[in-house]
Amino acid sequence: MTYTIHESWNELQANFKQILTRAKQELCIFDDDLTHLGLQQAECFGLLQSFLLQNPRAVARIVLRRTDRLHQDHPRLVRFVAKQSHRIEVRRIPGALQALRDAIVVADRQHALALPELTHPRSVFILDDPAESMPYAQRFSEIWAEQGTLFAPTTLGLY
Repeated sequence: MTYTIHESWNELQANFKQILTRAKQELCIFDDDLTHLGLQQAECFGLLQSFLLQNPRAVARIVLRRTDRLHQDHPRLVRFVAKQSHRIEVRRIPGALQALRDAIVVADRQHALALPELTHPRSVFILDDPAESMPYAQRFSEIWAEQGTLFAPTTLGLY
């Protein structure tokens, strides 16, 4: 069981990578546009890809405030979503929730990374602690329940 607070963007990205390596069944991400997490980096994206491909039942659910730059900033992710849309879903948060200023990553309801304010790198990092991770998992579930707009990985949603 690990519960720590970190103060830098590098630590945030390193913690995100740790969560990706530990995820087995479910990965939930709520973020602005995935930039601070470092998912555009090949190593980080490779961990996400491995998570989904190693377990046929694994799923990833991603809710973003902005999806307008995904094609430009995360082309590997966009291609992967197009091929694995039954296992990874990306949504844009509804307008009513655009004012939310935090970010959350939860894996298997026992590992969590929470950023209370997007403009500051201070983050909470939890490993192997379902009780401490539960509030973040519940918050993500509430955000996910609001639906939002499904991200289309290709123009007009065509393959």
